[in-house]
Amino acid sequence: MIDIRPAPKREPAHPAIDAEGISRLVETFYARVRADARLGPIFEARLEGRWPEHLKKMKLFWHSVLLRSGAYKGKPVESHRALDSVLPQDYRQWLALFRPVAQEVFEPEAARAVIDAAERIAESLWLASFGTPGVMTPDWMKTSGKEMEKHHA
Repeated sequence: MIDIRPAPKREPAHPAIDAEGISRLVETFYARVRADARLGPIFEARLEGRWPEHLKKMKLFWHSVLLRSGAYKGKPVESHRALDSVLPQDYRQWLALFRPVAQEVFEPEAARAVIDAAERIAESLWLASFGTPGVMTPDWMKTSGKEMEKHHA
């Protein structure tokens, strides 16, 4: 006998996160990436002439992560491992650009959920690219609740 149950309801990472906020997050964040002295050239070399396609893909990715939509079907680990110009500390800069954008776009609790997701993703990509058995991820990979409170004080 086949047990057929309804799929569990997909709840967003936070109720205040919506498609409009995700779109603003992606557009604002990648504008800052493009302007960044270190990350801008890395992204531009990879995406020259394909930015609209990339932004669309990143919106699908973040919809999948934050709204749990299942819309994204890519392989981010493979894509990032193929980038030979990326250095371990580039993930630190990526997070340094991402965190304030999330805090600008979303209310504090929702921003915390978005940043938590970004930190998990950065850690996973960092480990896939630079980790070795037994290695600990760098301290800068995670923010503390106190750091978040400072940004909203």
